[in-house]
Amino acid sequence: MSRKDAFYRGTKCLNCNTPLDISERYCHYCGQLNSTKKITLSDFIEEFFSNFYAYDSKLRNSLISIFTKPGILAKRYNAGQRFTFANPFRLFLSVSIILFITINLTEGDQPRTSKTTNTEQTKSDSLFVTTNLVGKIEKRKVKNLHVDSIYSKKIITENCTEFFKLYKFTILTFRNSHLKHPTKSVSETLIELGFEDTKTNHFLFSKAKSFKTTDIQREMLDYFYEKLPFLIFISLPIITIVFWLVFYKKGLNYTEHLVFVYTFYTFVFITLIIATLLEFISLDISNFLAGLLFFLVFPYYLYKSLRNFYQLSRWKTIFKLVILHPLFIFILIIAFFILFIFGILLM
Repeated sequence: MSRKDAFYRGTKCLNCNTPLDISERYCHYCGQLNSTKKITLSDFIEEFFSNFYAYDSKLRNSLISIFTKPGILAKRYNAGQRFTFANPFRLFLSVSIILFITINLTEGDQPRTSKTTNTEQTKSDSLFVTTNLVGKIEKRKVKNLHVDSIYSKKIITENCTEFFKLYKFTILTFRNSHLKHPTKSVSETLIELGFEDTKTNHFLFSKAKSFKTTDIQREMLDYFYEKLPFLIFISLPIITIVFWLVFYKKGLNYTEHLVFVYTFYTFVFITLIIATLLEFISLDISNFLAGLLFFLVFPYYLYKSLRNFYQLSRWKTIFKLVILHPLFIFILIIAFFILFIFGILLM
């Protein structure tokens, strides 16, 4: 006999002790099956697959709606149809984790070749600094700055007028010096190279040691690319404020706008997962699809999502879309700056 048969029904819920009528198949308070039958292996397997199917059907309904009816999932979820679809935040979080794993897999799978040459030209003669066997600094006139060499602060400041180039060769000098003299103290190295023995320079020195190659630009770009899902994740609550302000007259609360934002970026992340996985087949195809997504698919999908969710006319939707783009860029710049600071601290 099945656990659902009337023969096994009780007069109270075994989960929450709510009084039940013998005719009630499920507890009207917590939803648990009204059954006093001891669970068997077949019951356990049946319960597992029924729960899995229930979640799987929600996931399937959510994905079909996201890809075929932009903005409709968020609209229906806000309207109360929450048993039919997966929780938007949980779905977005799951997809974010998958995207993060996918990016790390593809980055690790494809070896990168450094595009940095052994020398970098400067406009005027510069000083090439090496260390002799006893650690003394020698200066020789050459026409190039070498990324695998060690320089004094004076030489770096004299030959690097650009901000990023200045810090690039400062970090490279710290890294190369540590590789050449790993047992030497940071303070001793800084003083020998003409740098102030400050906390800032100690911090830069510690970060310089974490670089694996002299191509520090590539390493930093890879690092922030891998953190792209996290960047978007932390920026979504701020981006939602933009939607709340732009569509304030619609009378929706902040959470309802947030549901829309989560469903939109779930679509974005799923398509990025597909584009990233294509790197295993062809990098050119992956790059072409990524370009197509960012310049054509995402803008059009956002347009359709706005029309369906906020129920606006075509021209009003386009007008709102034009307003949203510069606000998006401003918010993303702020979020990127925050991530950049934290990224440097955690590298």
